[in-house]
Amino acid sequence: MLDSNDRKILTVLRRDASKPVTKIARELDLPRSTVQHRIEKLRETGVIRKTVVVPDYEKIGLPVTAIILVTFLPTHKTSQHDVAKTIADIEKIVEVHVVAGSWDIIVKARGESLKEIGELVVDKLRQIPGVGQTVTCGCFFTLKEEP
Repeated sequence: MLDSNDRKILTVLRRDASKPVTKIARELDLPRSTVQHRIEKLRETGVIRKTVVVPDYEKIGLPVTAIILVTFLPTHKTSQHDVAKTIADIEKIVEVHVVAGSWDIIVKARGESLKEIGELVVDKLRQIPGVGQTVTCGCFFTLKEEP
């Protein structure tokens, strides 16, 4: 069970996971040793699964984002979970979500151009057994994105 100090620490770390413990402690008006101990405990218990770097995708040559909606064809001898895992292994696929509703899997891809993402969909994604219909939505801009 997380208390309010754990939640405050998580909020600070979600904004900048590289922030030194001493600065977090100062910002939250908590002892440094308390903050250090709580961060270690959050890691040990799996609340903090990993620390990641969130690049500026334009600066690394992947300025285009697309959301791809996928239907699963249950007639194939593969599970929806296996299809999602296969999709997740495709280079430039950055998120895969198995969902309920009209679509079965929601995918987020990044690329150099919409043409490149289109080739990824046509040449790789749609070739996976179990993938049915796809709809690709190019993103104009992103207002909020969290790691």
